[in-house]
Amino acid sequence: MVTSRTAQSGATGPRAVGRSDCAARPVSSRAATLLDRADELLSAAAGTPEPSERFHLAYLAALRGAGAVLAGAELRAVRPARRPRTRNAWVLMARAEPEFAAWADFFADRSDTRAAIEAGVTRSVPADEASRFYDEVGRFLHEVEDYLTGVDDPSASGNSRSGDDRRSA
Repeated sequence: MVTSRTAQSGATGPRAVGRSDCAARPVSSRAATLLDRADELLSAAAGTPEPSERFHLAYLAALRGAGAVLAGAELRAVRPARRPRTRNAWVLMARAEPEFAAWADFFADRSDTRAAIEAGVTRSVPADEASRFYDEVGRFLHEVEDYLTGVDDPSASGNSRSGDDRRSA
Protein backbone atom coordinates (compact mmCIF):
# COMPACT_ATOMS: atom_id res chain seq x y z
CA MET A 1 0.00 0.00 0.00
CA VAL A 2 2.66 2.57 0.92
CA THR A 3 5.49 1.29 -1.19
CA SER A 4 5.17 4.10 -3.73
CA ARG A 5 5.00 6.82 -1.09
CA THR A 6 7.86 5.32 0.87
CA ALA A 7 10.08 4.99 -2.17
CA GLN A 8 9.29 8.46 -3.51
CA SER A 9 9.84 10.32 -0.26
CA GLY A 10 13.07 8.58 0.63
CA ALA A 11 11.69 7.31 3.93
CA THR A 12 13.12 4.06 5.21
CA GLY A 13 11.04 1.01 6.00
CA PRO A 14 7.45 0.62 4.88
CA ARG A 15 4.74 1.22 7.45
CA ALA A 16 1.49 -0.34 6.33
CA VAL A 17 -1.83 0.26 8.04
CA GLY A 18 -2.74 -2.80 10.04
CA ARG A 19 0.76 -4.35 10.07
CA SER A 20 1.26 -6.62 13.02
CA ASP A 21 4.55 -4.96 14.03
CA CYS A 22 2.91 -1.54 14.40
CA ALA A 23 1.49 -0.30 17.68
CA ALA A 24 -1.95 -1.75 18.35
CA ARG A 25 -4.14 1.24 17.51
CA PRO A 26 -7.53 0.43 16.01
CA VAL A 27 -7.81 1.44 12.36
CA SER A 28 -11.22 1.65 10.79
CA SER A 29 -11.63 0.04 7.40
CA ARG A 30 -12.91 3.39 6.16
CA ALA A 31 -9.69 5.13 7.24
CA ALA A 32 -7.57 2.41 5.63
CA THR A 33 -9.58 2.62 2.40
CA LEU A 34 -9.23 6.40 2.28
CA LEU A 35 -5.48 6.15 2.85
CA ASP A 36 -5.20 3.53 0.10
CA ARG A 37 -7.07 5.84 -2.27
CA ALA A 38 -4.78 8.71 -1.29
CA ASP A 39 -1.77 6.52 -2.17
CA GLU A 40 -3.30 5.71 -5.55
CA LEU A 41 -3.94 9.37 -6.31
CA LEU A 42 -0.43 10.36 -5.29
CA SER A 43 0.99 7.62 -7.51
CA ALA A 44 -1.12 8.88 -10.39
CA ALA A 45 0.19 12.39 -9.73
CA ALA A 46 3.77 11.13 -9.96
CA GLY A 47 3.15 9.86 -13.47
CA THR A 48 1.51 13.03 -14.75
CA PRO A 49 3.74 15.31 -16.83
CA GLU A 50 1.38 18.33 -16.65
CA PRO A 51 2.16 20.34 -13.46
CA SER A 52 -1.44 21.55 -12.97
CA GLU A 53 -2.74 17.99 -13.14
CA ARG A 54 0.03 16.77 -10.80
CA PHE A 55 -0.96 19.50 -8.33
CA HIS A 56 -4.66 18.62 -8.66
CA LEU A 57 -4.17 14.88 -8.13
CA ALA A 58 -1.86 15.50 -5.17
CA TYR A 59 -4.47 17.83 -3.65
CA LEU A 60 -7.13 15.15 -4.04
CA ALA A 61 -4.75 12.69 -2.35
CA ALA A 62 -4.41 15.13 0.56
CA LEU A 63 -8.20 15.36 0.82
CA ARG A 64 -8.41 11.57 1.11
CA GLY A 65 -5.70 11.75 3.77
CA ALA A 66 -7.80 14.28 5.69
CA GLY A 67 -10.75 11.91 5.39
CA ALA A 68 -8.62 9.13 6.85
CA VAL A 69 -7.69 11.36 9.81
CA LEU A 70 -11.38 12.14 10.36
CA ALA A 71 -12.30 8.45 10.19
CA GLY A 72 -9.53 7.60 12.66
CA ALA A 73 -10.58 10.39 15.03
CA GLU A 74 -14.18 9.25 14.82
CA LEU A 75 -13.15 5.72 15.78
CA ARG A 76 -11.32 6.96 18.89
CA ALA A 77 -13.90 9.58 19.93
CA VAL A 78 -15.07 9.11 23.50
CA ARG A 79 -18.44 10.67 22.78
CA PRO A 80 -20.30 10.81 19.51
CA ALA A 81 -19.51 13.89 17.48
CA ARG A 82 -22.19 16.44 16.80
CA ARG A 83 -23.03 17.08 13.19
CA PRO A 84 -20.44 19.60 12.02
CA ARG A 85 -21.57 23.02 10.83
CA THR A 86 -18.89 23.08 8.16
CA ARG A 87 -18.05 20.55 5.49
CA ASN A 88 -14.58 21.97 4.89
CA ALA A 89 -12.21 19.02 5.24
CA TRP A 90 -9.34 21.15 6.53
CA VAL A 91 -11.42 22.80 9.25
CA LEU A 92 -12.87 19.44 10.30
CA MET A 93 -9.44 17.79 10.40
CA ALA A 94 -7.93 20.57 12.53
CA ARG A 95 -10.86 20.36 14.96
CA ALA A 96 -10.77 16.57 15.18
CA GLU A 97 -7.00 16.28 15.59
CA PRO A 98 -5.32 19.58 16.51
CA GLU A 99 -1.84 18.18 15.78
CA PHE A 100 -2.83 18.33 12.09
CA ALA A 101 -3.78 22.05 12.26
CA ALA A 102 -0.60 23.22 10.48
CA TRP A 103 -1.30 20.76 7.67
CA ALA A 104 -4.90 21.97 7.50
CA ASP A 105 -3.69 25.56 7.13
CA PHE A 106 -1.15 24.55 4.49
CA PHE A 107 -3.73 22.80 2.33
CA ALA A 108 -6.45 25.41 2.90
CA ASP A 109 -4.02 28.03 1.57
CA ARG A 110 -3.93 26.07 -1.70
CA SER A 111 -7.66 25.49 -2.06
CA ASP A 112 -8.10 28.41 -4.45
CA THR A 113 -5.53 26.93 -6.83
CA ARG A 114 -7.31 23.59 -6.78
CA ALA A 115 -10.70 25.26 -7.36
CA ALA A 116 -9.33 27.24 -10.30
CA ILE A 117 -7.91 24.09 -11.88
CA GLU A 118 -11.20 22.25 -11.45
CA ALA A 119 -13.18 25.17 -12.88
CA GLY A 120 -10.99 25.19 -15.95
CA VAL A 121 -9.81 28.71 -15.28
CA THR A 122 -6.56 29.31 -17.10
CA ARG A 123 -4.18 28.92 -14.23
CA SER A 124 -0.80 27.36 -14.69
CA VAL A 125 1.10 25.87 -11.82
CA PRO A 126 4.86 26.09 -12.18
CA ALA A 127 6.50 22.66 -12.37
CA ASP A 128 8.70 23.29 -9.33
CA GLU A 129 5.69 24.40 -7.25
CA ALA A 130 3.72 21.29 -8.28
CA SER A 131 6.71 19.10 -7.37
CA ARG A 132 7.17 20.73 -3.96
CA PHE A 133 3.44 20.40 -3.28
CA TYR A 134 3.55 16.73 -4.31
CA ASP A 135 6.44 16.15 -1.87
CA GLU A 136 4.54 17.85 0.97
CA VAL A 137 1.47 15.71 0.30
CA GLY A 138 3.70 12.63 0.55
CA ARG A 139 4.98 13.81 3.94
CA PHE A 140 1.42 14.52 5.07
CA LEU A 141 0.24 11.04 4.06
CA HIS A 142 3.14 9.50 5.99
CA GLU A 143 2.04 11.41 9.07
CA VAL A 144 -1.55 10.30 8.53
CA GLU A 145 -0.42 6.70 8.28
CA ASP A 146 1.67 7.06 11.43
CA TYR A 147 -1.30 8.61 13.20
CA LEU A 148 -3.60 5.78 12.16
CA THR A 149 -1.19 3.02 13.15
CA GLY A 150 0.13 4.74 16.26
CA VAL A 151 3.72 4.54 15.05
CA ASP A 152 4.60 8.18 15.71
CA ASP A 153 2.98 11.25 17.16
CA PRO A 154 2.60 13.57 14.11
CA SER A 155 3.48 16.61 16.17
CA ALA A 156 6.78 15.00 17.20
CA SER A 157 7.64 13.43 13.85
CA GLY A 158 10.92 14.28 12.23
CA ASN A 159 9.03 15.01 9.01
CA SER A 160 6.70 17.47 10.68
CA ARG A 161 7.28 21.10 9.83
CA SER A 162 5.51 24.15 11.08
CA GLY A 163 2.99 25.82 8.81
CA ASP A 164 5.35 28.79 8.37
CA ASP A 165 8.16 26.50 7.18
CA ARG A 166 5.80 24.70 4.86
CA ARG A 167 4.52 27.91 3.28
CA SER A 168 8.04 29.05 2.41
CA ALA A 169 8.94 25.73 0.80
